Amino acid sequence: MAVPRFSRRWLLVGAGAAALVGAGVLPRPVGAVADEPPDALRERVLAASAGPYVGYAESSARLGLPQLPQLESAVALLTGTTRIRAFVASPERFRVDELTAVGERGTYRLDGREYGWDFDADQLTGITGTAPLRLPRAADLLPPELARRLLRLAPGDPVTTVPPRRVAGRTAAGLRLVPSDPDTTIGRVDVWADADTGLPLRVDVAPRDGEPLLTTAFTEVDTRAPDDADLLPGLPPGAGFVSADAAEIAGALRQLDAPEPPEVLAGRARVPLTATPGSELPGVGLYGTGPAGFALFPVSREIADRAVDGAALAGATAVEAGRGRAVVLGTPLLTLGVLARGRRGTLLIGTVAADQLQQALLELPDRRRQ
Repeated sequence: MAVPRFSRRWLLVGAGAAALVGAGVLPRPVGAVADEPPDALRERVLAASAGPYVGYAESSARLGLPQLPQLESAVALLTGTTRIRAFVASPERFRVDELTAVGERGTYRLDGREYGWDFDADQLTGITGTAPLRLPRAADLLPPELARRLLRLAPGDPVTTVPPRRVAGRTAAGLRLVPSDPDTTIGRVDVWADADTGLPLRVDVAPRDGEPLLTTAFTEVDTRAPDDADLLPGLPPGAGFVSADAAEIAGALRQLDAPEPPEVLAGRARVPLTATPGSELPGVGLYGTGPAGFALFPVSREIADRAVDGAALAGATAVEAGRGRAVVLGTPLLTLGVLARGRRGTLLIGTVAADQLQQALLELPDRRRQ
């Protein structure tokens, strides 16, 4: 099933930036931050992540994933630079635009419903229902959202402070989380939060050995509530409107007739997924509740074969898993496993070591649904 692309025309106004080129502007001093216990700072960061705020951010990711069929937009977020504009009143009232060279791909959430505006297609889409899992999107790379998700993955792991820095013209206090799970690929998560409000302004994610491979930071930010008009999805004259239902994704998965995922894979229990009625995702499994977790997705045999070929070209290791073809591709932060067997295939992806996904592939039952 093709995933709709949401975008919107935008106007970039920034003559002031050009004026700084060659001007010899000196960096401003970082400034002092309060002597705050790291656990208290973590709680302030989590509380402030819900908003409100308005601003521009830029994410840079070098996760080394190959191109995967029907997942091109998600892979692009994790392998390149993403520019983001955000208007966030709360987790239930926001607008986030991914800014591209020709327009925007935007997501709105308002009154319990999501909308997407696609400039290329000149179309507004209203989305009903909620699926228990979805592909990554630009909103997930905003510093407050990424900080919230990563800090909550390891609530019992200790945190320490790191030196403050200036981000988007603000003094930001530093916080570091080093996950204790030995099976995760995440070596450390550094968060810099506004010293006054606790709003996360920058997040660096690094593997166990090496420099950060995922960095997202505000370039401009204001800790005010957005105007109501900025949260309303517009419909320009001549544009189209369509409705989509999260249950449509479930319907596409049902056509694969995939078996129920195992209750345990690679020593990790399957996490229960909640969804609106009719939007359950058959054959999909999520394993592990901490930073060492992975997801399982059933796909067609054609997509699995293409994914195996793409991963192999990127240096994946072949896995002997009975009938069919299987590979594991380990990158410093993400690991991908692909199995093409019988009439369908399976994708595994997560922040776990390569041997964990290899073991998961070996444990997948070699069977056909009757």
